[in-house]
Amino acid sequence: MKRKLFVSLLVLVLVLGVVGAAGSSEKSTAESGPYIGFTIFDYTNTFVGYIRNGINYHMADKYPDLKFMMVNGENDQATQTERIDTMISRGVDVLAVNPVDTSAGDTIVEKARAAGLPIVFFNRMPTMEVLNSYDKAWYVGLDSFYQGQLEGEMVADAWKENPAKFDTNGDGVLQYVLMTGTPGHSDATDRANGFYDAIKVSGIAAEQLATQPANWSTATAVEVMNSWIGKYGDKIEMVICNNDAMALGAVEALKANGMITATKIVPVIGVNALPETAELIKSGVMLGSILTSTYDAARAVIEISMNVANGRPADAGLEWAMEGKIVKIPEKKITIENVDEAISGYKLAK
Repeated sequence: MKRKLFVSLLVLVLVLGVVGAAGSSEKSTAESGPYIGFTIFDYTNTFVGYIRNGINYHMADKYPDLKFMMVNGENDQATQTERIDTMISRGVDVLAVNPVDTSAGDTIVEKARAAGLPIVFFNRMPTMEVLNSYDKAWYVGLDSFYQGQLEGEMVADAWKENPAKFDTNGDGVLQYVLMTGTPGHSDATDRANGFYDAIKVSGIAAEQLATQPANWSTATAVEVMNSWIGKYGDKIEMVICNNDAMALGAVEALKANGMITATKIVPVIGVNALPETAELIKSGVMLGSILTSTYDAARAVIEISMNVANGRPADAGLEWAMEGKIVKIPEKKITIENVDEAISGYKLAK
């Protein structure tokens, strides 16, 4: 009798254990509130890593009783698409997607449409045609063209204030190199074009020695910068990078080649104003960067997701203006004068 009772209790414990494990990844019918499925294009990417941290923080801070799912796209669209299918099968009420490849936006939208789910894209924007093709699709991101313009303004302002500091060959012209993101990526194109626009408007004399994609990658940026140093050497008076990850790679290569020392600096500019760049900006190694709050981006994604999952207008109660289907998080130039603003801006996304 005792043996039968022991076996029965053991079976009951095992059953409850299985149910509990499932509850950690799938929505329980006893839960109230929407179940959000987030996917990040690549957990190893520094900038979106801060957005991911911001999502975790804000969900825990404002919606502690709600379960949500977060999956890694591993920088492979096929992998991310499979994991979106998994989130749908596990009963999410809304998809929040940072796509690996924006050209897959129509495929992702069709999956959301077939499941009747709202979808909030973030950080990487599909085309307006894709967004407009589905009445339950929105985007949270930044104005990439404007970010490039701010980089150009930063360069022009510095040059006008003290041209002798940067004009190391004394020819009255700023010689620079421009490192861009992944070819075909809209942010890469827009940031570069915004930069060119601002330099043209500023009227300063500037010459581009070279431009090349470094795919948003620190490691690739080291390779590109080493190649440029081998070709142009001391002709390079400034390095413009379309994100901070590439800026960090450029700094690494410049230091290794003796072009950043205790007495000499070839200044570098980036985008994102990551905490990793703060000391470089303070020391003057980096002229500056452009700040977009990852925490604000995370909050906007969550609040839109909560709104639409609960049947409210997407922009209900939002702190940021929504234009059509798009929310853009404001940007700011960060230099040595205000670098502490960037540091404090990332504290809640660590």
